[in-house]
Amino acid sequence: MISKDNNNSEIKDGWRDDVTEFRNWMTIIPTIPETLFKIASDIPTPALVYDLDAITDTVTALRNDLRQIQNSELCLAVKANRCQSVLRHMAKLGLGADITTIQELDAAMAAGLWPIYSTAPGFSVADLKRLATEGVIPDLCSLSQLRVWCESVNRDKRVGLRLRLPFHEDAKAKNAVTRWSRFGVDPTDSGLHSLIQTHELEVVHLHVHEGETFSEADLHQTLDLLVSCLEIFPKVEVLNLGGGWAYLFYLQKPEAQRVWDLVNKTITRINNQRSSPVRLVIEPGMLLTMMAGYLVAEVKAADDHPSGNRIVVLDTSAWNLMFWAPRPAVAQIPLREGPMFVHDLAGCTCYETDYFCLNEKMARIEVGDRVILNASGAYTSSVARSLHGLPIPKEFVIRDNRLCLVE
Repeated sequence: MISKDNNNSEIKDGWRDDVTEFRNWMTIIPTIPETLFKIASDIPTPALVYDLDAITDTVTALRNDLRQIQNSELCLAVKANRCQSVLRHMAKLGLGADITTIQELDAAMAAGLWPIYSTAPGFSVADLKRLATEGVIPDLCSLSQLRVWCESVNRDKRVGLRLRLPFHEDAKAKNAVTRWSRFGVDPTDSGLHSLIQTHELEVVHLHVHEGETFSEADLHQTLDLLVSCLEIFPKVEVLNLGGGWAYLFYLQKPEAQRVWDLVNKTITRINNQRSSPVRLVIEPGMLLTMMAGYLVAEVKAADDHPSGNRIVVLDTSAWNLMFWAPRPAVAQIPLREGPMFVHDLAGCTCYETDYFCLNEKMARIEVGDRVILNASGAYTSSVARSLHGLPIPKEFVIRDNRLCLVE
């Protein structure tokens, strides 16, 4: 069924054309899986639904992009989504994991994700000992953490280091206090080298992450730093570029291709100068799962507002679930023909600005209708808040057109 808004832009299968495309070229399925669309009226709400086939398509496409880079390895940032069904699917696809807590370590190991990389600022002695026991070499991100490792763990002389980076220009505006990340060590710090020498450590991992990468220029300074650090730490085996790749694939293909070409040239140049090649690791989270997830909710109230918009209240909360997610696209069930109205979709809390999205043009929504919001596959349940004690929605997966509840 196709309806039209007042601007004559088409609404296809309930989706607005102008907001569904998260990226222009790397295939992510931006439409509702047929199975979900058929059963959305009956599924208990609120519900988070993950399309495993869409995840497979995304992993395949990203691997195709990385194929030119020697010894590249793809890992999932588990902080983005801890659903065991999703993690097990990633493991079957051969992905490793990036973890930042012991809880994420447990989730990754239970799912069979391997290898596992780790960096976090707040590991305890017990946490570091657990990582060592499981064979995970942490990428230590402060001198304090390195001292704890040397004095209380130190089963293995092999360590990883996370390097402190200056923010790129886009990020500096959001970090007025300092132009430097609060995570990582300075590779030129004499205190760092004193610890390494005293405890006879061998640095085998270098880990960097400067937030979202927007362009080839953003990555230049990071790669230059890594190249210079390899002269300081010649026994490095793994270069980990972290996550923050989602926005690249919202841009046109040439920009993303330029980034991977730059990475490939840098890694090739490095390996041509070494007797044993380094392994390149990237750890996306949002990129792999965001657009493969959907939030299904029921309308509990729908009223005309003095603003001229129609206020729709759903049975879950954007403040609790989607404060770290992009503005979602919306599909309505049942689909209706007729005039289009402007809707503001709100959460069910008493927080005034609890909105999923504003100014959505759709056929008139009524109490008891269902809506499906996309962009819900990452940083929803894994970072959920609990205002009013509202529960996290139940999780489901779709695979081979079958819907299954995640136990």
